[in-house]
Amino acid sequence: MTREQYEKTKDYTDALELFRNFVEEILAGDVEGLRTYCFDELSKFIGDIDPDMTLIMKAIYIIVWGEIYDLRFENMGPWNMEGTYAFRGDTMNSFGSLIGKTSKENDFAYRAKLFGADKDLELWSKIKEFEKTYHWVGNFIIIPNRSTIKYGINGARAFYYNTNDCEGMRDYFDWFLLAIKKYQDKIKADDNHFTKFEMQLNRNQEYDPAFLEINKWEKRFFLEDYFENGQPKLLFCTPLKRRLLITAESQDRKGESYYQDQEYLNILRDYLLKATNVIKYRSNKIVDFLKKELQKNKAI
Repeated sequence: MTREQYEKTKDYTDALELFRNFVEEILAGDVEGLRTYCFDELSKFIGDIDPDMTLIMKAIYIIVWGEIYDLRFENMGPWNMEGTYAFRGDTMNSFGSLIGKTSKENDFAYRAKLFGADKDLELWSKIKEFEKTYHWVGNFIIIPNRSTIKYGINGARAFYYNTNDCEGMRDYFDWFLLAIKKYQDKIKADDNHFTKFEMQLNRNQEYDPAFLEINKWEKRFFLEDYFENGQPKLLFCTPLKRRLLITAESQDRKGESYYQDQEYLNILRDYLLKATNVIKYRSNKIVDFLKKELQKNKAI
């Protein structure tokens, strides 16, 4: 479906109206406020829904990327055994996987505290800033999510360690893009010797290069920071295998499977800087796109 055809669908017009109401009611009529709006604030009023899967985010996915996947409100949602929803929102750069989200069992940034990050005032300030930033619109993307793994492709790329079902990827989005490229290269070479993660990708025709080549993701999803010369690259400095090391109290770090203080803190600083830059850049690109759609349709 072309963009022009898609913009005539009911889902697109409903999404545009929903977004217009969001701007009026939540952003006090100023769409510019979306550039730094934290969707955690919204989730306080709608219950236990991931910020990347709220109704307004579904509307934004439809407006910005709907024609790529023929997105509809009814085909976006959480993973279940029945495969009810083909697509879901995803938070690209995680807070919990590396730093540690607050929960009933754990304190804020509990992983970082294991390595003394809270003793470094500048670093601790950056962690707090990132916690307020990682649920901006620029950290969200829509992905094909069919899978036999709990939570779908979203869950498969979040695995910490290798399991019987999937390889670890620790929620790193640059790793995810590289994995898609390797999968597409195999498809092009007629090589069906898939890894466990590639077998999950294979359940989604949208990851096939015939549907959308990975080099097209760069501009269309505003992922320039993750690409070089038209191909995915490692954005974060840590080698892939070392991203799967374990965070633990110093007295429990026995063997080579555990992070030590300096390596972890170096990884953390690199991650915070680059992930924050990505989020701010994509927030601006997405808001610019939404503004043009509102203006073009005279919704405001």
